Amino acid sequence: MTGRRTRRHAGGTRRGYVFPLALWTIAIIAVLLGAAYTAMSVANATLARLQDRDAALDDFALAEHTLVTLLLTEPMGLSQLRVGGTLNPDPISGGFGEGGEPVSTTGDPYRVDAPGGPVVVRLVGVNGLISFNDDPGPAAEALLQALGMSRADAERLAARLEDYIDEDDQRRLGGAEAAEYPEGRTPRNAPLATAADACGALGWDEEVSLCADPRLMDLYAFAGAPGVMSGRLAPQYLLHRLLDDETAVERAMDALENRNALVRFSDLGIEGLDTLEDNSALPGPSFLIVTHRPDARYVQLTRIDLTLASLYKPYDIAFTHIVGGSEIEGAFHVEEVGELARLPQTD
Repeated sequence: MTGRRTRRHAGGTRRGYVFPLALWTIAIIAVLLGAAYTAMSVANATLARLQDRDAALDDFALAEHTLVTLLLTEPMGLSQLRVGGTLNPDPISGGFGEGGEPVSTTGDPYRVDAPGGPVVVRLVGVNGLISFNDDPGPAAEALLQALGMSRADAERLAARLEDYIDEDDQRRLGGAEAAEYPEGRTPRNAPLATAADACGALGWDEEVSLCADPRLMDLYAFAGAPGVMSGRLAPQYLLHRLLDDETAVERAMDALENRNALVRFSDLGIEGLDTLEDNSALPGPSFLIVTHRPDARYVQLTRIDLTLASLYKPYDIAFTHIVGGSEIEGAFHVEEVGELARLPQTD
């Protein structure tokens, strides 16, 4: 019996494989298209966020410019900028600004209607913050204890800060000089330029909560700026950060109901600063300007140091930071921006 030969297809490929190969090809193309679509969507979302941020920063600059103009042209009262007010020339009453529309120097929010949407702007006299100028040890110790640190740890880190800025190599009790620093790090051996610089002291970056992002330190303390501390000028967000609970904050705010009255940090529940503060001081001449959208996903924090003795340069910008995170949102979020007073402006 003669057998038949099986005929092969010209290409040598069996028919049974054609359809699965086509399905695999389609699946691979679908995966590639899906990945490309996902990448494009992520890129578009990133671009949209960048564009939104750029627009916000333009609006922040507008709000800052408006507030700096007011600082340079309007008289200052005991706790408020007096827009459209007058300066009392009587030396007995202090020559304070009176009348006009008040703008708080303790961080109260105001609205600026900018091209990209509403901006919340706040003015904070650094006098209401914790001073790291001159001899910063006692103020640093008070701040660290208010942040929840034990007295022993606060004393140790305050000593390290003082050793960090002094020019000698004599180590204080609990402090640290060059020999104790790891390779590549040394003490500053000079005064702090900003409060954030304190986070360079040995142990601060690891043990002080605010040093997780050193820029946050500039919200609560100041250095390198003229001015003395005044408890009656403490902003509410500082109290929220340093006091134990909402009840303590409410008691402190009740004590600050009259911002022109004599109020000390100890009256607010913050101990250790009485010998360092001067409640007769007017706000300034250094200020924080805090600008943000109502949701406060991030804020722009700028410190302005007025230098009115110079006609050619009436102010310096010490720093401008963009800071975000849950702490920022919790401190500055505004629920009903339409209910805020507009920032007064002069003609």
